[in-house]
Amino acid sequence: MIFIFLGIALTLSILISLFPNRIVFATGSFFYVLLHATLTVYSYNKLGIYDSVYLRFDSLAVLLNALLSILLIPTIFHANLYFRRYVKDVRKEAQFVSAMIILASAISSVYYAENIVVMWVSIEITTLAVSFLIYHNRYETPLEAAWKYLFLSSVGIAIAFLGILILATQSASSESANLSVSYLASVASQMDPFFLKTAFILILTGYSVKLNVFPLFAATIDAKTVAPSPVNAIISTALVNAGFVAVFRVYSIVNQTETNSWAQNVLLITGLISISLATIQLFRIKRYKRMFAFSSMEHVALILIALSVGKAGYYAALLHLVFHTLVKGGLFFQFGQVRAFFHSGWIKDSGGYFVLNGTGSLAFLLGILSILAIPPSGLFISEFLIFKALFSGGYLVVGIFVLALLTVIIYVIVSKTMHLLFAEIPATFKPEAAFVNRFESVSQFILFAAVIYLGFNPPNVLTQLIHQTIQLLN
Repeated sequence: MIFIFLGIALTLSILISLFPNRIVFATGSFFYVLLHATLTVYSYNKLGIYDSVYLRFDSLAVLLNALLSILLIPTIFHANLYFRRYVKDVRKEAQFVSAMIILASAISSVYYAENIVVMWVSIEITTLAVSFLIYHNRYETPLEAAWKYLFLSSVGIAIAFLGILILATQSASSESANLSVSYLASVASQMDPFFLKTAFILILTGYSVKLNVFPLFAATIDAKTVAPSPVNAIISTALVNAGFVAVFRVYSIVNQTETNSWAQNVLLITGLISISLATIQLFRIKRYKRMFAFSSMEHVALILIALSVGKAGYYAALLHLVFHTLVKGGLFFQFGQVRAFFHSGWIKDSGGYFVLNGTGSLAFLLGILSILAIPPSGLFISEFLIFKALFSGGYLVVGIFVLALLTVIIYVIVSKTMHLLFAEIPATFKPEAAFVNRFESVSQFILFAAVIYLGFNPPNVLTQLIHQTIQLLN
């Protein structure tokens, strides 16, 4: 089924690129979203079954693919608004849609990959797609960001491949040896601990460029700063989740050995360094997209810290991943409207948004409160569970340190938000040039409301998928 999905997606992408017509790519986009949702439903009904020797319908893949299916719906709408505002060339629009289909399909392939080499190839495809999407409008600044992202991502992918090679050499003692996650987990206890640790470090380092954490986070931050908002809504959520899946699969292998406590310490250190760097960098931000990018870094750091606690933090980490995906996607959709009002992404060029666009400002404020885990945000529930796991697990100093950093982060982000909403309207603002769409904030209200509801009334299907994902670590 997944190979059929990928084949149809590739065909759609080629047809849209070859026939640059708005009717063609609008129809193709709608069909692709329907196809993607069909894959999610099909894989949920086939939960636990191998689609092939390379792909598997497991709970984590189904959960994250469902989130991507949800985000693709508003992405089409906001991409259309982006075209009307900034892209006047139909051919460029077609290329944009074509690349987005490739990106979303490659991300889904990462989710479902049972073989770590297939996962690696799929992640490399996302690098090429994102690089094109950053530079699709052929501006000078995005060119620099695209090359930086392509170079550092390629370096990261190469580092991760070294880790995969080490795993391959350690698992090659049997005639039935392969590079599936399940097989590697079954023989992990027979691997040399030194080489297993080395492979884990290399893979975590390499995929950190997708996960948006230390050490290779710089390329992702710059990419998000200049990428169009619809693209950011995917690469800041679904692509980050793909990086998480890649690290999670390898962690599930290491977790079967006595080196699991060592791996947890590595995740803890990575999370603490990442959240510390995000806090420091937030004081230097001058653009809203950069603020959101470092916010993503903060939240992924929290997820890694929760994983490092062990069983007590697993549920909180996965729940936080789900809520962050929905909220951050909505925030980037709303920023597309902010950018259309002020024709700038710089903080200094904004102000008075509450007066200019009351509905949009309410959506933006709700999104900020949600991403900062302020009640009634569902992220408050997941962060509460993270700190509960830290304190109950004896990580008192770590918990207090992270709380202090989060307090600083809240202060910085709220101050920048207040500037946008209530500062004086900038002299450069031209009311006649502001792009307004009265339906543009609807998707954000739906996403943010969903996070609030899910935080207090999580459906059985969500909790079941999370608990089944936790079982993958046992």
